[in-house]
Amino acid sequence: MLYRTRFRAAAALPLLLALGACSLDLNERPNATNDATATTVPAATLQEVRWELVELNGQPATAAAQTPYLVLQGGRARAEGRAGCNKFSGPYTLAEDGRLRLGPLLTTRSTCPDIQTEISFLQALNQAQRYRISGSTLRLYAADTLGAPLARLKAVSE
Repeated sequence: MLYRTRFRAAAALPLLLALGACSLDLNERPNATNDATATTVPAATLQEVRWELVELNGQPATAAAQTPYLVLQGGRARAEGRAGCNKFSGPYTLAEDGRLRLGPLLTTRSTCPDIQTEISFLQALNQAQRYRISGSTLRLYAADTLGAPLARLKAVSE
């Protein structure tokens, strides 16, 4: 049983590419992204904040029906969010020296019009190993390098 659970978790991202039209309720919080009242949160902390995607691999995030976002729940060490039209959830680990590991992330598998942004965002989350927060901006980096970030996100209030 444990083997099957680990296999499913490891296969989640490739299955996102290959399968569609399934749904999994991850008890998503309401989407404030499209609400004009969403505001930037100054001097944000990493956990218990809604981080919305602004830039991915050096390119501005494309407008989607639902902006991709990430929330790191501190008490449960659980990451959750939306990659676009699909939701994701999974564990994360955090170290004081700026190290962050997300995953394995499980995702829903709905057919989406802008699947490429979704795939790229999930790949960035899976590759992220370091983070930096500057004001209300979160940058995720690969490996131990702090060159160009994989993703840039902004903190918003709901």
